[in-house]
Amino acid sequence: MDAWDDMVLVGRIARPHGLRGEVLIAPDTDFPDLRFAEGATLFAREGDTVVALDIDRSRAHSGKPLVGFRGRDRIEDVEGLGRELKIPESALAPLPEGEYYWYQYVGAPVQTEAGEAVGTVVRVEPNGGSGMLVVQRGPEEVQIPLTPVMCPVLRPDLIVVRPPDGLLDLNSPGPKRRAHRHRDHLSRHGAGRPPGRNPGAGGGQGPD
Repeated sequence: MDAWDDMVLVGRIARPHGLRGEVLIAPDTDFPDLRFAEGATLFAREGDTVVALDIDRSRAHSGKPLVGFRGRDRIEDVEGLGRELKIPESALAPLPEGEYYWYQYVGAPVQTEAGEAVGTVVRVEPNGGSGMLVVQRGPEEVQIPLTPVMCPVLRPDLIVVRPPDGLLDLNSPGPKRRAHRHRDHLSRHGAGRPPGRNPGAGGGQGPD
């Protein structure tokens, strides 16, 4: 089994529901119907131990998954679980060539089309229907929308951005959030040319 920090975040326990050990989940995945279906396995921390949770009942409640775990039929059985729910990276579905999960962009170098170094991706945050690259630029962080217009080349080994004037001078607002390196989200557009080729101007956007 993958180490906890290398697993992929798919959701968080919002709260226990009722007395039968069911929990309401706030999804953090593009695949909620798959990740929280009956028969799926999630992992959580219980104290200092990582435990496997087999879903044996699942339904929607207030627009969120409401699930119960095999062998945990009382509220006391889930009260000691940590909030984060993860799966091993090996459990992710393979993607077509040129498409990547958000977490694969963490650590990628970022540069402009003119070749100016911008910084390094430290995380990707949800932002409505797409995502927001959070880039470490010196001592500060800047946010760059994860869109084909802003990121004409988007690969785990290189991200080329086309920011409007002034965007790179804006600092990330508010306190820094915890860096979740692994999130179960897909990039909303393709990733440009295969690794190893020069991006060039406008560099090879893939399909949605």
